[in-house]
Amino acid sequence: MAKKEAEIETIINTNLKSYKADAPLNERKIVSTSEKGKTYRIKFSEIKPSAVYTIDGKIITEGDRCDKLVLVESNSSQNNWIEIFVELKGKDVDHAVTQLKATIDNPVFKHKTIEKLWARIVAQSYPKNTGNSTIERARDYFRKKNIDFKQGRIVLEETM
Repeated sequence: MAKKEAEIETIINTNLKSYKADAPLNERKIVSTSEKGKTYRIKFSEIKPSAVYTIDGKIITEGDRCDKLVLVESNSSQNNWIEIFVELKGKDVDHAVTQLKATIDNPVFKHKTIEKLWARIVAQSYPKNTGNSTIERARDYFRKKNIDFKQGRIVLEETM
């Protein structure tokens, strides 16, 4: 894989090359990232190249930004990647949505090899659903932008 990474242009060896990954590009069956008791975890049906970066305070140091970026190779034959933007939050879900939107729109995360965008919120608690909740508005916003959106309480675990 090291030879492949050096030969083929990816977001990792272009846009993100000057940033240190929390979990450098490697082949894995599970990727997990945690902060203050909240965890995002993704399990793969087969081993996949992936990496995890801290965005907040590392890649973006000012303005609204989410906590983590998980990169997963979605199709090795076509050099396609999925960007999973993760916000690990206490209670302020409104702010979590704002942070995700701002991060996804940041030019540093734009690259021709990105096939899909995912937005994930893992929060301690969520406001009650009152018909037009923050989560419903976020779901509509992300759907219109063709971004897969999910949220979980304390631990969000999914399979790919």
